[in-house]
Amino acid sequence: MAAKILSRAAGQSHASTGEAVLARINLMTCLDGTTFIDTFRQRGLKVWDPDRLIFCFDHFFQPDWFPQQAAKEHPKIKSFAEEQGVPAANIYDVGRNGISHHIPVEQGRALPGTVCIGADTQSSTMGAANCFALPALFGVDPIILTGDIWMIVPQCVRINLTGALPRGLNGKDVVYRLIHDLGEAVGGKVLEFSGPGVASLPMDFRMAIANGAVQIGALTIIFPYDAVLADYLDGRACEAFEPVVADGDADYVATYEYDLSAFETLIAGPHEIELVRPLGALMGQPVTAANIGSCSSGRLSDLRLAADVLRGRKLHPGVRLVVTPISAETHRDAARAGLLEIFLDAGATVTQPGCGACYSGNLSPLKLADGERCVSTSVETLRGRMGSQDAEVILANAAVVAASAIEGRIADPTPYLTRELEASHED
Repeated sequence: MAAKILSRAAGQSHASTGEAVLARINLMTCLDGTTFIDTFRQRGLKVWDPDRLIFCFDHFFQPDWFPQQAAKEHPKIKSFAEEQGVPAANIYDVGRNGISHHIPVEQGRALPGTVCIGADTQSSTMGAANCFALPALFGVDPIILTGDIWMIVPQCVRINLTGALPRGLNGKDVVYRLIHDLGEAVGGKVLEFSGPGVASLPMDFRMAIANGAVQIGALTIIFPYDAVLADYLDGRACEAFEPVVADGDADYVATYEYDLSAFETLIAGPHEIELVRPLGALMGQPVTAANIGSCSSGRLSDLRLAADVLRGRKLHPGVRLVVTPISAETHRDAARAGLLEIFLDAGATVTQPGCGACYSGNLSPLKLADGERCVSTSVETLRGRMGSQDAEVILANAAVVAASAIEGRIADPTPYLTRELEASHED
């Protein structure tokens, strides 16, 4: 799939692994911390296509937080967009905002068969939509100027799936399993998912899995175009698209087989995301903070999973739980589904959409102090990521976080889950 997308974007009929191609991009998505605006203004440069550049306000909401001040950065982005002719609809400000690599999928802008670049480490999320999604951080200036990117057609690894995940597990458990199993074996390669088990994964799960490419060690992740994706894009896609399908004799350097029904609940951390273990390894360890959100979680299925655990229950008095929807649309959907009421009744705090507590520059009220242990659905478990360098962050899925917030210790969510959860897998 990667070779087909890149060769098409380069205007070639074929491209082989290891070949250099100049690929035309379909979309450039930026968060609300930019480095290229000053360069473009100083040199009088113009973006290649204003209609295909979008900005999503997700990270920086602190008015005076170094290095990005929302009171200065957000107006700067808006004025730059106006100068460049970027449509106002391409600025996902408060009320429409969300994480910069989730919004393009949700809003039907990251489409099958295209090349999508994101100015964030987790931009591989968009690969859930059958596109080649590449993180590009400080080297975006020439891409935004020309609309092209030089690429070496990467090696690809096939992940063949069968079965379906057990009740209470989601895409984060798949990511942790791949981090544990594959490590350096897939470094710099593209993971392409296939097999009958893919059909059991809703789009929320696929986005969570694709989001984990960097943590797994892969260049990016691509999911196939199938009925699940087609249904998701129906009425959502902003323009016509042409999916890609891998050939039967595609050149994969390795294939790994996984039965999703055999997966178990996993946790990662503290401090090192490669420290992946079964939930039981840390069961009973006390926690004082819990977080549901970030680009690896915070989708509607995550919120439903947490709400299923919290319904009719109260948080432990020694635990504060903060819930951050991944986007404004998800926030509204959660409100309509009655999920926010469940969180608030349990004693949780629900914040505006965005990165939330995963990134300390955000406006989330959850800042960890020395010696605290937080169980979180967020994307990283690095020291200082959520506050103090001397705090611990344990990563897990939303059900584990919710159950742990109830008990005040890392807990198994199984006793709290109901059969109603099965319906949420359809979203």
